[in-house]
Amino acid sequence: MSLKNKKFIRTVQIIFGLYLLFSGLVGYFVEFPESPYNEAGNVFLEAMFNTGYLFHLMSIIFILSGLMFISNKFSALGALLLTPITLNIGLFHLFLDFKNFWLALIPIILNIYLLAIHSPKYKSILSSK
Repeated sequence: MSLKNKKFIRTVQIIFGLYLLFSGLVGYFVEFPESPYNEAGNVFLEAMFNTGYLFHLMSIIFILSGLMFISNKFSALGALLLTPITLNIGLFHLFLDFKNFWLALIPIILNIYLLAIHSPKYKSILSSK
């Protein structure tokens, strides 16, 4: 199966979209138990939570991007919106909680794949003119 097959792309969009939608909504409706991260990771996450807006912003971007992928409307924009978040998820696990780095690879790989699929749509914003 080709990675540029429309059915495969659509399947990835739906699965990733549902994952993002669930991840974004769970933050509002589920109270999390004790954090599974090490001390450095917990300090970082507590600081982000204490800002009062970062987790809300991240959840909103997850929900919006998930809806963009599921509806197949503005999917290229959804992939761009997710890029700084997936980058930071990867860096968090690389530097603060490496034992769970494999979990960070899932959204990173899916986001990179969707960015690559939509790369022709980004040419106009990446051009020098």
